[in-house]
Amino acid sequence: MPVPHKTAALLLAATVGLAAASAADAAETRVRARYDLTLAGFGIGAASMQAGFKGSSYDMNVSARMTGLAKFLTGGRGAATSRGAFRPDHVTPTAYAINTRSGEKGQVIRFALVSGAVRTMSVEPPPRTEGIVPISDADKRGVVDPVSALMMPVASGGDPLAPAACDRTLPVFDGRQRFDVGLRFDRFETVKPSTPGPGQYEGKVVVCKAAYKAISGHRPGRKQVEFMESNKDMEIWLAPVAGAPVLLPWKIAVRTEIGMAVIAASSFTVGAPAQRASIEDKDL
Repeated sequence: MPVPHKTAALLLAATVGLAAASAADAAETRVRARYDLTLAGFGIGAASMQAGFKGSSYDMNVSARMTGLAKFLTGGRGAATSRGAFRPDHVTPTAYAINTRSGEKGQVIRFALVSGAVRTMSVEPPPRTEGIVPISDADKRGVVDPVSALMMPVASGGDPLAPAACDRTLPVFDGRQRFDVGLRFDRFETVKPSTPGPGQYEGKVVVCKAAYKAISGHRPGRKQVEFMESNKDMEIWLAPVAGAPVLLPWKIAVRTEIGMAVIAASSFTVGAPAQRASIEDKDL
């Protein structure tokens, strides 16, 4: 949940061992989820997520689009993809890409990683550097991208919905900024989809409180940075994925300066076939 230049950017941004088998032989578990986006109680868009898990590897695709008046005002839409590997205690992405557009402005960011360190990267348009805290080489090591940060791996064989699932700090790098998202356990909730169907999850989720800390790539003293670092009203609801030792977001809620921004699942299907989205999809 990076600091937004606009609320639309926040929502676009804001919007995972199998059974004993080798990665080559393990069955793939796929997840397909759809989300409603609201701001201060008003519907402003929709998002979708597709994720696949096979052995210790994963791929994730996320897309979002503003609707109604929000679409008219911002034209906001975007898609992002990530792939890599995961262990119970961390995620190691190998490739990330995002393509977003708001009105007449757009951006495309791509980077490749080796052992959690960024090795090659392209950012268009190039980021501004005046008055910005420089991003060091150290800031680009041991990081996860914003899509991979949505996936919380847990130890296989135990209860994934345990308070310990929230006990982590996510070192996020999005190509322009480096920041930490610290999570801590808050409570359990019970959920069900608003559009029921075969294979959809219904049951308990774990709710983590979140805290934001800017590291680099930001402008010190900026009002939005200070607001986010002092923001006590951020949380993520995590649902288990049958067939894979991971949790994925059911709901993300972040207070903004103009009200609560909420991304909440309307459907969350596990095991159903799903086409993989492309960030070049002209339908975005």
